[in-house]
Amino acid sequence: MHTSNHTHKEGATPSFPFTLNQRYRVEKLFADSGGMGVIYEAADLRCANNRVLIKTTRYDSGKDAKHFRYTQDEALSHVINARKILEWEKKILVRFRDDGLNNIPNPNNFFYDQSITLKAQHTGIQGEFSLPQDILQSEPFLVMERIQGKPLEEVMRDRSWRQHLELYLLKMMREILTIWIKMHRKFDLNGQDAYFIYQDLKPANILVSHNDFFTLIDFGATTLKLGSKTTEPTAGCITTGYAAPEAQNGHEAHIDHRFDLYTLGATAWHVITGQDPRNLGQDFPRLDPTLLQKHNISQALTHIITKSLASDPNQRYQHAAAMRKDVMQLLHT
Repeated sequence: MHTSNHTHKEGATPSFPFTLNQRYRVEKLFADSGGMGVIYEAADLRCANNRVLIKTTRYDSGKDAKHFRYTQDEALSHVINARKILEWEKKILVRFRDDGLNNIPNPNNFFYDQSITLKAQHTGIQGEFSLPQDILQSEPFLVMERIQGKPLEEVMRDRSWRQHLELYLLKMMREILTIWIKMHRKFDLNGQDAYFIYQDLKPANILVSHNDFFTLIDFGATTLKLGSKTTEPTAGCITTGYAAPEAQNGHEAHIDHRFDLYTLGATAWHVITGQDPRNLGQDFPRLDPTLLQKHNISQALTHIITKSLASDPNQRYQHAAAMRKDVMQLLHT
């Protein structure tokens, strides 16, 4: 493990620029959607200052630091489990890069270094405690090729982009569904059927470049469906509002591939209506498809989104390929 000459304290907002792994000059924040990860933009000093993105674990702090309010042992357990998610994301990206997917981040390095997001000192119910130095100095970092573009949650508010809203949405749906066809493909794992569920689609997790090229990012919530349940470390990593209703009442681990199709419909619904599903007063709100008709959306696209948002998974598209077929047919009309 390499150590770095940081210009900030552990867990504090970094003072840019700073160096990681004696190789990467971190220059600015790239994305922080409030989830489990935060992404920085950096220059690779060993490779002609090539631009890269570096993702690390995001830890809650202040009044939101619920995992650090109790004992040191519980805090350490949370840190270790949170880091497993980034290590899992690396494996997912490598697997699907080798499977020929182009609209996902390309991982090119993984290393451990001093944490830039984890505070050393915490106050629990039994008093103050410090996290060990070996924990603070072994934070995982995932390095990815720099992706051009802006998050869809930002682009979707641009008036000129919205002038071609239906066309761009159809292209976005086509690309996401192409990825999911491969992710949802079953394979044998120890005698059981297995496949992957992305699980956490939302506008913050889609990058837009040149108006109509879309890249799916943040695979940290991707889960493995093995037999009848999703598996750790990412079982239940969903975002309420976008999540399908079958995940209610503690059933997050029992979702299947049709859950992803609902989240795509919910994401499209948010982009079209401008209403954030997380702000509708319920964890699993009903997203009214009739609102789509107020935004010059064709009946054909309204039908696709409405079908994907069916409360009953059996009334949705049953596979990503079937939904993509309808999207492609509309694109070519």
